[in-house]
Amino acid sequence: MEEVKHTSKRKKYLVVGGFILLAVMAVLLIVLQNLDSWAQKKLQKQISTQTKGLYSLQMADMKVSLLAGLAMLDSLKLTPHDSIWKQVQQKTPAEAPVSVSELKAAQVQVRGIRFVKLLWGGEISLHSIRVDHPEWTLRQMKKDTSSQALHQTLGKQFRGMGIDKLSIKDGTIRFRDKPTGRVDRWQVRGLDLEAEGVQLDSASFQDSSRAFYSKKISASIREASFSLPDGNYKIKSGPLQASTQKEELTLKQLQLIPLRSAAQMSQKAGEAVTRFSVQIPELRMTQVDFGTLSRHSNIYLGSLAVLSPKVNAYKDGKHYVTKGEGLMPHDLIQKLTFGMNIRTVRVRDMYVRYEELAEKAFETGYVTGSNIDLTLTNLTNDKNLISRKNPAVLKGGGLLMGKAPMQATVRLALLDPHGYHSMEGTIGKGYPAILNPIIEPGMFVRVKSGVLQRGAFNVELTKTSATGSMQLQYDDFKIDLLNKDEERNQSLGNKLKSLVANKLVLKSESEEDGKTPREGKIQVKRRRERSFLTYWKDCLANGVLTIIGAPK
Repeated sequence: MEEVKHTSKRKKYLVVGGFILLAVMAVLLIVLQNLDSWAQKKLQKQISTQTKGLYSLQMADMKVSLLAGLAMLDSLKLTPHDSIWKQVQQKTPAEAPVSVSELKAAQVQVRGIRFVKLLWGGEISLHSIRVDHPEWTLRQMKKDTSSQALHQTLGKQFRGMGIDKLSIKDGTIRFRDKPTGRVDRWQVRGLDLEAEGVQLDSASFQDSSRAFYSKKISASIREASFSLPDGNYKIKSGPLQASTQKEELTLKQLQLIPLRSAAQMSQKAGEAVTRFSVQIPELRMTQVDFGTLSRHSNIYLGSLAVLSPKVNAYKDGKHYVTKGEGLMPHDLIQKLTFGMNIRTVRVRDMYVRYEELAEKAFETGYVTGSNIDLTLTNLTNDKNLISRKNPAVLKGGGLLMGKAPMQATVRLALLDPHGYHSMEGTIGKGYPAILNPIIEPGMFVRVKSGVLQRGAFNVELTKTSATGSMQLQYDDFKIDLLNKDEERNQSLGNKLKSLVANKLVLKSESEEDGKTPREGKIQVKRRRERSFLTYWKDCLANGVLTIIGAPK
């Protein structure tokens, strides 16, 4: 009888337990059926609450799996509200963010979510985030006067956020420097990014083995563009590849594209401006210190290789006055607001064409350099690494006007307050007449004949003046003096002057009938309104004019 009572109780417990289990399963089923919509509303509310109404979140669909710790958001759109930003800026300016973001994404997939911890307001820790086809537009709302790192600007819930793997597929990023601007200051398209071990905290920021809070980052970009603040140029790049693990960065199809004509640039500046156009098929950086770049914005590289660049420049000095102060290499380095240390820069097979409409010229003159190879070492603004005894050293060689070989070495004490540097080099066999395209329009002189056998020069320069010497060995040098009007041919008077110049003034041969070099001094006062390249050219021209006995 007792056994029957125990059996009856067990059956009751089983029945009750079964009912409870069924009830729990029914509740879970109801919860799971409504979980996606609940989670979507909860997330949208949290975004609005956490940002105090500044942002709203919309999406077409959201799928959540509690067991798998998975969330998938389709057609996501994060929208800022400028009216809310203006209210915050008026009441508490310190709380109004410097910039706002608009984000669209085809799909966002998040794995490894600890939902319980997340709901209780704990730190976010995720296995992976994958964002497909995002479009992120960042608008600057006011001037940024702070210098805070990313982890310092995030809310408490996001500080210390850990992501094992972050993936972005075919992304677009835009930055606009005006609150209502529609013009992109810079833009990136076709971004593919893989980041591992992302940790958004101060320890990760300072960790020397990390860069941009990550253990490892690899990225590629289909194309990118950046408009310079003055509106004169746009920098555009084709494919880009970067790897923090390999410490490499490669850019292809890099271009400096002028957006205005030389006349428009000069009108805007109120003086003669040189207009540049640059094309670089490939630029390679190795031993890139991405960690230092991410923490301090300093650029440290082992090597920079620039392959087959083409540079075209034009200046109108006839219709616009050259004034202001030209920059020296020292000025360019000393004006940098960040640290820089590039151990070696190599430029291979460069082509340069410079055109100028001189003040009294009636047509544009030009000069070219081709097959130029340059090597620059110790390019730095670190006072511990550079001095007069240990300068930056530029070595280069190429063909002037495609024919005359030249080689030079320039030693630059880039931090010297007086702009000290030295220059020495050699000139190979050539024909001075190849320079007629640049000297005829502005100097009204034509080289009639002559052969340069060889030459050498040595100059010491500062910001104000240069002194040195030059040697030239040449034969049969003769010139024609041209009319200083639109009719370029010689008048009778100029023919007589040319005869006198060639017979009585100019030294048409080197010493001992061209067998021994003739020597001359270089003494130049720098034209402060001109660039350092013009300064260097003036030094060489001064030496040549001294040797041949021509007026300066």
